[in-house]
Amino acid sequence: MENQLIKKLEQAKHAAFEMGKIQLSFYDKCLRIIRKSPKELVSNVDMKCQELSYDLLADETSYPILSEEIRNTGEIGEDYCWIVDPLDGSHNFIAGLPAFGVSIALVKNGQPIAGVIYLPFYDLSYSAIKDHGAYMNGQKICVSTNRNLEKSMVTYDNMFHSDINIVKRFEKILDRSFTVRITGSAIYDFSLIASGKIDSRVWNNTKMYDFAAGAIIIEEAGGKITDFKGRPITLKTKDIIASNGLVHDEIINLIN
Repeated sequence: MENQLIKKLEQAKHAAFEMGKIQLSFYDKCLRIIRKSPKELVSNVDMKCQELSYDLLADETSYPILSEEIRNTGEIGEDYCWIVDPLDGSHNFIAGLPAFGVSIALVKNGQPIAGVIYLPFYDLSYSAIKDHGAYMNGQKICVSTNRNLEKSMVTYDNMFHSDINIVKRFEKILDRSFTVRITGSAIYDFSLIASGKIDSRVWNNTKMYDFAAGAIIIEEAGGKITDFKGRPITLKTKDIIASNGLVHDEIINLIN
């Protein structure tokens, strides 16, 4: 199975790279914008990347492909499936900001076993296979060694409009950490933690498309990812903390 997993990871890397090329070809240009909800926009590029993902990930194995945008071709079961976010950081992309990219995870029995994140503006590819480490452009990476939240850089999501408790948690972290950033991209933040550049990220009311690939990359880089109570996550978990593992418990205690 190991050789098959490596083959699948390479397939996902190729798909992510091709989707990234589409994103760069439209980057900072006129786009057709679609309003999914009052606080959520997508563009024609999201849809182009989604359609390409079906073409590039479909093969003789016929694994179901679950994508964030519109069309799903299967459900999570006891076998393999792909979970794809064809353009994470859509609002950044629409605004001409560089923190955006592609997320592809291979899942078995509801657990990510391989993942790829590609940030096309920076030409950075992050990948992992369970029990085989995490890599950036072929070089092994690991999380930071910082143990002190007061020296930590933490990133946060931008879901403030959905729940007053999200604001309260943010204020607590802002008060206790060294500094807080909001980048607008889940996968960008995963890549920063996995490569040791920042120490943690908090998600409120997130979706599996945002974290499926990032979860396996963080864990294989030596980090930790749980829900707000410190429990292992599932693909249905909504409130998530990812970290270097060393400041994790302090953040859990703080927000609870």
